[in-house]
Amino acid sequence: MLQLKRTTWALKEVGQRLKRSGHQMKTRSYEQLHKLHLFRREMQHFVTVMEGYVVNQIIHVSWLEFQQQLKEVDGLDGLRECHASYLNRMLFRSLLTKKAAPVMKVVQDILSLVLRFRTQLFSGHWRMRGSHPAFDHMSGTYKRFKEYSGFLFTVVAKLVERGYQPHLEDLLLRLDFNGYYSQHTR
Repeated sequence: MLQLKRTTWALKEVGQRLKRSGHQMKTRSYEQLHKLHLFRREMQHFVTVMEGYVVNQIIHVSWLEFQQQLKEVDGLDGLRECHASYLNRMLFRSLLTKKAAPVMKVVQDILSLVLRFRTQLFSGHWRMRGSHPAFDHMSGTYKRFKEYSGFLFTVVAKLVERGYQPHLEDLLLRLDFNGYYSQHTR
């Protein structure tokens, strides 16, 4: 959750930096700047989807289920069991179980790529002709981001197909809302 918030903050900084750079450029060559904006928007979409999934499935739905179960609790032992069930459900939906560790690793790698993109952008200043010295590195990072996010989509789609963790269907729907991943990965 903290890495997700950190990534959100980093993308906000990237957006501000790109916007400022666009205003300061004195040349008409905005090709790299435009591409970087597109890269950032795709990364922003992924991070926003992940935040939405966390808020909806992990926090909100789990809490509603917990409140429903609380109505049926009798005594302290029942309360303890209900709370333990709530925590386990949150861990399960957060992909923090041993079985889900490989999926969480892919998510963490994707978020790390977004942070790397930010570091690369901030590592240099725009040249007079509208080029950035780290543009090739940022393009490579974006390419890896696309590969990883496409792979994550494929894995989540297969998990949903098999009925494993039905709540992942919400993540899949959010991630592929406009059909982008289903068009580019299958």
